[in-house]
Amino acid sequence: MLRCQNHTCMKECHKVTEVDSSTGKNKAGPECFHCEEGCSKSRPAGCPHPCVLPCHPGKCPPCVQMLRIKCHCKITSLYVECRKITTADVSEKNLLSCCKNQCPKELPCGHRCKEMCHPGECPFNCNQKVKLRCPCKRIKRELPCNKVRENQVSVECDATCKEMKRKASEVKEAEANAALEEEKRRQQAELEAFENRLKGRRKKSRKRDEVAVELSPWQKYKSYLLPVCAVVVAVLMWYIFHGVD
Repeated sequence: MLRCQNHTCMKECHKVTEVDSSTGKNKAGPECFHCEEGCSKSRPAGCPHPCVLPCHPGKCPPCVQMLRIKCHCKITSLYVECRKITTADVSEKNLLSCCKNQCPKELPCGHRCKEMCHPGECPFNCNQKVKLRCPCKRIKRELPCNKVRENQVSVECDATCKEMKRKASEVKEAEANAALEEEKRRQQAELEAFENRLKGRRKKSRKRDEVAVELSPWQKYKSYLLPVCAVVVAVLMWYIFHGVD
């Protein structure tokens, strides 16, 4: 058996000067073939690297080559010794895969997760402060987001809010009444103006009637008399001229 404890000497039968007296088996001596093969032992689960030693007895040394892995966020690349990953349990692997930065994922509420880089789903315990107002918007408070979303807290109007609301209602009602009165005055003014215009038309109509009643007979029948007079004058002129002849 060669020193690697994995292979036997491939030379033809020859004398060996050293004998392993403790086991009673022949042990390779200086005359034997030296094993130059690489280590063929199985690697630990998850280790993709070959053993750095040539064929050797016993266990392989821990793998110290660096593995590049992605953190839980899938953003940062981490370099970890292979032996640490292959020998770690689930909890240790989660720690080794943590980039120590804040998780970049967005919670259902719209805020960013406050936890450090972690595996799995984000815990929905958003403590981001959000502004909450009372119904009239006067009172403003900052409360945890998760309590607001779960309707565990609310902001109610106080006595001051109610008093301000009452006064605002009175002012609004007074403005509405004033606008109504103004509209009534405008309509009344338009009605009076219309009646005045109507009275003016009636006066003009009466004046025309009075003028028509006071016309003289000549003014009434001049359109008929003028043609008759013209004919009479023409006849007289004809007789005058012909009588002279």
